[in-house]
Amino acid sequence: MYFSATIFTLLGFSSPTLTSMSVAITNFLLTCVALLLIDRVGRRRILLLSIPIMVIGLLFCSLGFHFITLPKDLNSENPSSTASAHDSVPFSKRLIPMAVLASVMIYVGAYALGLGNVPWMQSELFPLNVRSLGSGISTSTNWGANFVVGLTFLPMMELLTPSWTFVVYAVLCLAGWLLIWGIYPETSGLSLEETGALLADGWGVKRSLRRSDEGS
Repeated sequence: MYFSATIFTLLGFSSPTLTSMSVAITNFLLTCVALLLIDRVGRRRILLLSIPIMVIGLLFCSLGFHFITLPKDLNSENPSSTASAHDSVPFSKRLIPMAVLASVMIYVGAYALGLGNVPWMQSELFPLNVRSLGSGISTSTNWGANFVVGLTFLPMMELLTPSWTFVVYAVLCLAGWLLIWGIYPETSGLSLEETGALLADGWGVKRSLRRSDEGS
């Protein structure tokens, strides 16, 4: 999201800022959809369903960048990928940047449905006596990871190439999916007391799934 205009400039879009707006609009619309679905589908389930779509979007991005030649210095101009060279590029080549844009929108849409929303509902996981501390640590961790991604994205693009950068992100998403599958309980529809009892002994994943099945 931070560097979408940079990415679309490298891909040769004539209006990269306007193109990045389409990604932001996708994020906004799917966030609204998530707010309507999250209590019906459940926090755990919506994460387990949306993260694989994020992985697919990232892998498609990686595949698209494999066929695009970018400058070694991402701050320099690449005559083969700038808007000025757009008309001289064959139509089949012009489809690749559009495919990358579609992949980014798939990723962002899936992110908005799951990881863009669920982490901000983490306060329900903490008992009252440590809720403020737990929420503070959770939010700091979230923004700390956000800072690391923002700081390392362009250096990774130059060091690893864009294709491998998106593969790394896909692997991280897959690792996150495995952790959610293993330790994240379903808390949708539970009161604060029920959530506290669920987490009193272990992660409570199996008990939360049994309770969810009984409720449905």
